[in-house]
Amino acid sequence: MTRDRRASSATTTGKVRPGARATDDVAGLGRVEQLVLRGDGLTTTSLQILTGELITVIVDAHWSISVPGPQQHLPTSVMTYGGDGPDTDAYLAVAHQFLDARSGETLLIREVLLVGTSGTVYGAAEVVARLSELPASVASALASSEHPIGRLLRDNNVIVTRELVSWGRIPAGPRADRLDPRLVQSSRVAGRTYVMRMAGTGTVLAVLTERFGANVFTAE
Repeated sequence: MTRDRRASSATTTGKVRPGARATDDVAGLGRVEQLVLRGDGLTTTSLQILTGELITVIVDAHWSISVPGPQQHLPTSVMTYGGDGPDTDAYLAVAHQFLDARSGETLLIREVLLVGTSGTVYGAAEVVARLSELPASVASALASSEHPIGRLLRDNNVIVTRELVSWGRIPAGPRADRLDPRLVQSSRVAGRTYVMRMAGTGTVLAVLTERFGANVFTAE
């Protein structure tokens, strides 16, 4: 099965096996971790149950790129960005691998934090979405607000399926220090990558990689 290039070398579990039973034999990932990583429910709901806090999605970086054709310059529109700049090559590679992105197509890219009412960061995620394939109301809200894509789809009665690509212990990624000041990008954390498809047509809408802090799964 095709796997996210960021996660492929770090996934503990190897290839995804739908329906496989949770096990105690996965190093560093208990059954609760496996339930969160392998489940297809809303991530914020899972985190709220585990932490007892209302989870807010905070957009830490938000921009759009137009997929270039051969030999074309890569135009990037940065709406907000809190880092050194987007790694456009990496996100384009993800878009080609999972989304079948076409030349000239506009992609919306987000790097977000999942934050509890206490101010604690429980998770981080990267989203690459195809604006042209989303319903107009969802695309407009996604491009102009900080509403999470899952809730926008649900609130607009858009039924999607979530196809798990990989799960396990993966690199902590671009927001590693926000999950825990002791982490660096290459540190390992619980995480997953999945693709959202339109139910019925199977049209690929977005690919998401989510990473979780250890504080989600440990009692304080």
